[in-house]
Amino acid sequence: MHYIVMDLEWNQPTSFNTPVFRQIGDSLLFEVIQIGAVKLDEQFRLLEEVSIPIRPTHYTSIHPRVKRMTHLGHEQLCDAPAFPEAMADFLQWCGEDFVFLTWGGDDVSVLKQNIDFFECGCEMPRMFDAQRYYAEAFELGVKQKSLKGAMEHLEIATDEQRDFHNAMHDAHYTALVLQKLPNPAGVLAHEQTPRKLCHNPRRTRFRITHTVPSVTEGLAGADVCTPECPTCKKATTLLTELTPQAPGKYVALSKCPQHGTLFIRVRFSQLPDGQRGLHLSVTPANSQNRAYVHTKVLQNQYKRKHGVPFDPEDLGRACDSNMPFEDM
Repeated sequence: MHYIVMDLEWNQPTSFNTPVFRQIGDSLLFEVIQIGAVKLDEQFRLLEEVSIPIRPTHYTSIHPRVKRMTHLGHEQLCDAPAFPEAMADFLQWCGEDFVFLTWGGDDVSVLKQNIDFFECGCEMPRMFDAQRYYAEAFELGVKQKSLKGAMEHLEIATDEQRDFHNAMHDAHYTALVLQKLPNPAGVLAHEQTPRKLCHNPRRTRFRITHTVPSVTEGLAGADVCTPECPTCKKATTLLTELTPQAPGKYVALSKCPQHGTLFIRVRFSQLPDGQRGLHLSVTPANSQNRAYVHTKVLQNQYKRKHGVPFDPEDLGRACDSNMPFEDM
C-alpha cells in the first residue's frame, strides 16, 4: 500500500452575486485549481511527487486573494486540463492500493464536492487527517497547529524553492512532518468524513480586513480599537473593552456621535501559513447586544480577579477551519 499525501488549492466566486454562483450555488462552492501530492511507501519513504494544475470551468476569474496566495492565475491555468481529466490522471498516478493523507479536514470536503459536481464516476478514496494525528502525538489537545507551525516545532527547515500555498509543496512539507512522528502509521486512526459545504449569507457580515502575526497584535490595531461606523465611515470610540466571547472571538460596544451605539464583533481564524485572519463585524446595537456585552465584561472581570488563565493565542477547535460547512 502507498500513502498519498495530498493537498488542494481551489478558487471561489469573486462575488456571491455573480450569475455563475446564482446558477450553481452550493453545488460547487470551491473549484479545485491544483492537486499536489507526494507518494510514500509503507515505511513513509518518499517515492515521487506530482503537481497537476487544473483549468477552472465555472469560476474562471481567479479570486484576488487566491491568486495572491497561490500565484496561480489565468496564464498558469488556461492550458491545463479540466477537473474530470485531471482527477483521472491523478488517480492513475496514485495506483491501485493507496490511502490519502491531508493536513486538516478541509480538502476532503472540497474534493468530494468537486467529484460529485463534475460527475467523475470514481469512488471517494479513504482520507486521513495528519494534522489531528500530529496534535494527538504531541498531546496538544484541541489546539491545532498550522503546517508551518508544526515544521517549526519539529525543526524542519523550509526550502527556499518551495513556497507555502502551493499544493505540491504543502504536500511535501506534510510528508516531512509525518516522517518525524513516532509512529507515522498511527495517522490511520484519524479517518475523515466529507462535510457538506454551504454558503451562509450570514457569514458575509464578517470581512477579513487583513492578516496579523498574532491575536494580541490584531486586537491592538486601529481598525479594532477605533472601528469604523458602517453608516458614516468615521472612526468610533469603544465604550467597553474587547471582551473574550469564546476562543478567538471578542465582543465590544462602540459609540458613533451621529449613529449611536454599535455592536462590535472580532473573530480570528488560523491560516495555513501560521498567520491569523482578522474578521470584523460592526452593526447597530440593540438592547440584547448591549446586555450581552455587559454580561461578558462582568464575567471577564470576575475571571481575571480570581486568576483564571486565559491565552488569547489559543483559537480553539472552533477556528481550525474557516470553511463554510453546513450546520449539522
